[in-house]
Amino acid sequence: MFKKLFEPMRIKGLEVRNRVVMPAFGLLYTTDRKVSQKLVDFYEARAKGGCGLIIVGGCGIDFIGGGPMMLGIDDDSFIPGYEKLADAVHKHGAKLFLQLFHAGRYQFSFLIGQKSVAPSAVASRYTKEEPRELSRDEIVEIEKKFADAALRAKKSGADGVELIGSAGYLINQFLSPVTNLRTDEYGGSFEKRATFVLNIIERIRENVGTDFVVTMRIGGNDFIPGGNTNEEMSEYARMFVQKGIDAVNVTGGWHETKVPQLPMAVPPGAFTYLALGIKRKVKVPVFSSNRIFDPAQAERILEDGFADAVCVGRAQIADPEWVNKARDGRVDEIRPCVGCMQGCMDRLFSGKPVECLANPVSGYEAQRKLNKVKGIKRVLVVGGGPAGAESAITAKLRGFDVELWEASERIGGQIVLASAPRGREDFSRLARFYEKELERLKVNVKLGKKADADEIEKAKFDHIILATGARPVQPQIPGVELAFVHQAWEVLNAGRSASAPDRNACGPKAIELGEKVVVIGGGSTGIETAIDIASRGTISAETLKFLFLNQAEKPEKLYELCTKGSHKVVILEMLDKIGPDLGVATKWVLLQELSRFGVKTITRARVIEIKPGEVIYEIDGAKKSEPADSVVLALGSKPNRDLAQALEKKGIKFFEIGDAKSPRKIFDAVQEGFFVASEL
Repeated sequence: MFKKLFEPMRIKGLEVRNRVVMPAFGLLYTTDRKVSQKLVDFYEARAKGGCGLIIVGGCGIDFIGGGPMMLGIDDDSFIPGYEKLADAVHKHGAKLFLQLFHAGRYQFSFLIGQKSVAPSAVASRYTKEEPRELSRDEIVEIEKKFADAALRAKKSGADGVELIGSAGYLINQFLSPVTNLRTDEYGGSFEKRATFVLNIIERIRENVGTDFVVTMRIGGNDFIPGGNTNEEMSEYARMFVQKGIDAVNVTGGWHETKVPQLPMAVPPGAFTYLALGIKRKVKVPVFSSNRIFDPAQAERILEDGFADAVCVGRAQIADPEWVNKARDGRVDEIRPCVGCMQGCMDRLFSGKPVECLANPVSGYEAQRKLNKVKGIKRVLVVGGGPAGAESAITAKLRGFDVELWEASERIGGQIVLASAPRGREDFSRLARFYEKELERLKVNVKLGKKADADEIEKAKFDHIILATGARPVQPQIPGVELAFVHQAWEVLNAGRSASAPDRNACGPKAIELGEKVVVIGGGSTGIETAIDIASRGTISAETLKFLFLNQAEKPEKLYELCTKGSHKVVILEMLDKIGPDLGVATKWVLLQELSRFGVKTITRARVIEIKPGEVIYEIDGAKKSEPADSVVLALGSKPNRDLAQALEKKGIKFFEIGDAKSPRKIFDAVQEGFFVASEL
């Protein structure tokens, strides 16, 4: 199984045991720029889990480039930490590269106490700041810092280094005509824009010799107007390999690109074509990155010749044993990355350490080990949503005799709802994992089982965990009882199967919405529901490909067919801004989707009445009206506490978790399910 994935790979003289690479990821697991025990524990778990090559970074080559929250490698005091990391990784047979990093104009001035630096003083849409242009002497000094950092990496026992020349960071800024406006030897032409990188490679080789592995991560396309395309980046890759680069790690665009790179809206392996473009120009190993999370998908990428290795990043954050489980044919046991960004990117952009929605142990490998329970004790979990399923699995792993009662006919709860909107289908992979894992662990799952306080009392469980979820809020708005008013949960679930791969094939059949739809509530549920409704009636990816290949329509018409559906959707939100409950990264993607599908948003709008054919609202005391063939309510939810109250009356002790305690995100539900069960 997965023959290509588990073939050894040679990078120059270095043999890597398989073709799985864990790319560098800003984890924020350091407080003093040095390697922490938390970081060592994290990467040791992935090395033990079978990963072939682990790349750690970014490691700032100076404070201005790395800042206070990233790792540092700018003096010898950092070497002991990397030695400890290298020992931990090597102990389990994996190889280690350190990624040498300088953010350039992507550094925030408030973090370093001064302006960021760049080849030219071109303002960044990412930081919303203008950097200071580097002098020629400063550039030469930075080249030296990269070389010195590479030598420190070698001294620490790392097997190689990676230069980060992607994502819009400093090296990328020198390569791009958008950010490099210089007219000296460092800019002014395609060839001169490569001078900085070529000098760095030459200086590194002078420091570390020819045997030490030096690789580079590049963007296969900037995805920035006026930036480098795959053709230009392929030529740059050829130049860098000729100068001494031993492998090329290919990713997508810049942080400020409008093209999403990582969320679940991005098709699996969407950017593998970028790696292929570069692979055609070089004779060294090429890695492909972004949205590679399934072993079968990874195998196809290698079999089809897109790349020589695959970067499996966030999927190994979700499950450190991803590689071992794939090798052993235990794919159903892999905790899936669903591309939600709740635990990783949303936390990163808020300055918080990376965690994972699908794995509450990620980032806490040493602290959150499960202790086995003594004796046989019985646990009842009521509710099979994310909190309930996670708590049942955790309790079972600790040795409890666990029963799980779920009132519906399937496991998943909030996950099923979350997977219903178009573009959010990957959430269903987590529901399937829970179903399979509960079955594998032989948890006594009773579907269609409505919990009753009397029955629970008679059964005499040692511990009771209530994960009974929440129900939609029904607002006190005149007209809310009208037939054309629906809850978002109803609309999303109508006629849907959470595991269906083709949304157009199994679309809603029970609720007729009409042309004009008003969504009341601009939180995450309201936004995702609005996008889902607005996208209904657009063509599928398969149809788009057919029409394009046969030149049936002009590109402008194809774009219209992809974005203009059968509904006109308006969101009414009483706050100043929509999406207050969304993380930064998630919000950025969803706001783009709203714009793309023509969803109109009206903020500071307090709905005062719903009438046949219209919604009446006011802004700053002024009454307004919005025509509506149907109205969708997305005003949050409240805990289901009926069973809890019945148990309280009987004096029966229990734990409440997830939405049953307080409606929140799936991330919070999974974490809480784990914590409660781990402390029983």
